[in-house]
Amino acid sequence: MSISSINYSSSVLGSQIRNINQQLTDLSTQLSTGKLSQNYSGMGTNEGFAIAGRAQLSNIAAYTDTMTNVNVSINLANTALQSLTTIRNTVQTGSANTAQDLNVNGQTVAQNTAAAQFGSMVGVLNTQSGNRYLFSGTAFNTPSVANAGDIINGTTTQAGFKTVMAERQAADLGANGMGRLVLTTPQPTPSSVKVSEDFAASPFGLKIAAVSSTLTGATVTGPSGSPVSFSVDLNGVNPKNGDKLSVQFTLPDGSTEQIDLTASTATPTPVGSFAIDPGNPNVVPVVPPDPNITATNLNTALNTAIKKLAGTSLVAASAITAGDNFFNTAGSATANVAATGNLRSFTSTTGTGSVALQDSALAIASTTTSLDSSATPHLNGTILNALANAPTGTTLTITGASGAHTITFDPTVTTVTTTASGNTTIGLASGSAAKVSDILNAIATAAGIPAANVTLSAGGNIQIATGTGTDVAVTGGAAATALGLSSVTRGSVASTPQITGSTVLSGIATTGGPEVLSAAFQAGSAGPPAVNPDTITVNGQTLTFVASGASGPNQINITDNITTLLGKIDQITGTTKPSTIHGGVITINTDDPGSLNITSSNSTAFAALGFTTSPVTAAKAPLRVGSSPLGSATTLVNGSATTVQWYLGNDGPGSPRSTAMARVDDSVTVQYGAQANEDAIRKELQAVAVFGTFSTSPTGQYSGGQVAALSLRVTQALTKQPGEQRIEDIQTDIAMAQNTMKDAGTRQTQAKAQLQTIIDQAESASPDQVASEILSLQNALQASYQVTSNLAQLSLVKFL
Repeated sequence: MSISSINYSSSVLGSQIRNINQQLTDLSTQLSTGKLSQNYSGMGTNEGFAIAGRAQLSNIAAYTDTMTNVNVSINLANTALQSLTTIRNTVQTGSANTAQDLNVNGQTVAQNTAAAQFGSMVGVLNTQSGNRYLFSGTAFNTPSVANAGDIINGTTTQAGFKTVMAERQAADLGANGMGRLVLTTPQPTPSSVKVSEDFAASPFGLKIAAVSSTLTGATVTGPSGSPVSFSVDLNGVNPKNGDKLSVQFTLPDGSTEQIDLTASTATPTPVGSFAIDPGNPNVVPVVPPDPNITATNLNTALNTAIKKLAGTSLVAASAITAGDNFFNTAGSATANVAATGNLRSFTSTTGTGSVALQDSALAIASTTTSLDSSATPHLNGTILNALANAPTGTTLTITGASGAHTITFDPTVTTVTTTASGNTTIGLASGSAAKVSDILNAIATAAGIPAANVTLSAGGNIQIATGTGTDVAVTGGAAATALGLSSVTRGSVASTPQITGSTVLSGIATTGGPEVLSAAFQAGSAGPPAVNPDTITVNGQTLTFVASGASGPNQINITDNITTLLGKIDQITGTTKPSTIHGGVITINTDDPGSLNITSSNSTAFAALGFTTSPVTAAKAPLRVGSSPLGSATTLVNGSATTVQWYLGNDGPGSPRSTAMARVDDSVTVQYGAQANEDAIRKELQAVAVFGTFSTSPTGQYSGGQVAALSLRVTQALTKQPGEQRIEDIQTDIAMAQNTMKDAGTRQTQAKAQLQTIIDQAESASPDQVASEILSLQNALQASYQVTSNLAQLSLVKFL
């Protein structure tokens, strides 16, 4: 038997000492690092919370970096927008207060300032944050707008705004400088004048809107027809001093202007007046006043006034509209002139009674024939007896414009009386003063028609003419039979006027006489056989015709008129500029010409509105005068191939704000994009460009008036209008994004502190606790070493 030696390192006591040493080492590391462990396995069961917290802290750090970058972009954008506001205020102040002193280039100081500010605006709109253009939407690598010089002056291959403005002005003024109006020469008659537009479907020049007159003895006709015209005939009568003719025009920018011409006996004739011919009382024989000479003076005054209006306000309105054609994306679709003969209207119908009235001598009765049976002669006894129906009398009921009324033939009275409500009693007693004319007048009163519409024919038959306003219904009975009367209904016949806003889309002409499309839209029927209703499809949305009770933007009554139809179409397209009808021509306006597409299931009725081709579409901006010579052009066409494109950024659907988005919290995003073609920015850029680009002859007859009219319009364009977007609205939007980020940052700061506490609790070691544990282990280790030392000195002899 052998006894193995005792090995210290393999003994239980040695193992314990090594364990204590390891614990001391770990605790020393904890004391120096403040961490429970240098690896995940030593962290304990709460380390999962610490790992999750650290991931959230990483996300917060990323969100913080994002918000820092977004805030830089927003601050730069806000600075740029504030600059635009300053420019707007500067140009607006100049246009509102500008003096009309023109330099050698035909511009005022305020216009020169506007031209310089336009360049500044272009620079501001091309602001970058890093390599991102702030006003280009999603196309952030592309400058927002083209070079300022190219926009105004064009390039070698493409026209700039200055060219577009000049072309539009030439088209609006026309070759004669009369704003595309024609003053008939020679005068239609020696006593009359006539003014007409040159082409019905033209978008250019002055449009006649209304005419009013206080000229004594004169007849004004129109405005009506296609092209629209009006005429004034003095009818051989001189107007009185102070009598006035007023003509209102609509200009291309939608504004209205009025010419007032006053008849005057003053010498010299005041501005804005025309001379009343006085004749010559100082010669022998005396020359009397000549209304035909007065008409000639009126013609001359109209010519002068129209040329002045065209040379001032029209030129200014043309410049504003050219700005819209160049900078704006809106457009329109103009129908052809609607053909005549597609309408029906009421006509008066004359009904002739079936009984020829005779007197007691069997002669044809007249209006003076007595209704007194004792008179000689008197109405035929057979008829009188039937009307008297003694002793009760008879009643004739007639329904007209104001409802049903009665005519009572009373054999007990001798008078004829009519109440305020329109009911008449005719006395047939002996001694009555009533005559056949009283019957005729009573019928007219009951029907609500002029007395002249109820007559006695040469053969003695009663004739009733309805007029265009109402039918005349006669209720049958003894009186109606005795007089041979029956109902008379108005006719509905083809008529030739142009369509107007009041033209009804279907049905029978209504009371009051508005025309109705003869090739009409139909509501359909359930059948059998079933008939589908007619429809008009606008940009993919269907507008359905119904018999009555239409509701919402997608239904229309067949009894509605063209104005209502245009309103429904505008609701669907969302245009900010209402569609119009003028001179028999419909113009559909749209803010997005690229999407306009209108068709109809009833092509015949659609064509009656002037839409002879389908689908109806609109030319896209920029819009240029469509033909040459410019002074007689009649269309605007898309000019994108030959015209500078001023906006180069993104032009897709959706809000400009959504073109730049950033996530700033787990469930929070902010939108801070902007585009230079937003309405607020585009309108300001457009107004400044128009004011700064327009120039005129420094010595021209109407130059001062042109600049004054333009200044007024530019001031208005730069003034906030209800419902319009403004620069401040964009600033508010991006300020809201900053506020959202600020709130998110506050929440994240609080979350960081809480997450850090969780991590610290899971991973940090308490210095006091570690020091206490180290001291305890050191004591244990010292005791172990002492025991080990004693055991090492132990021998068998000492043990025994």
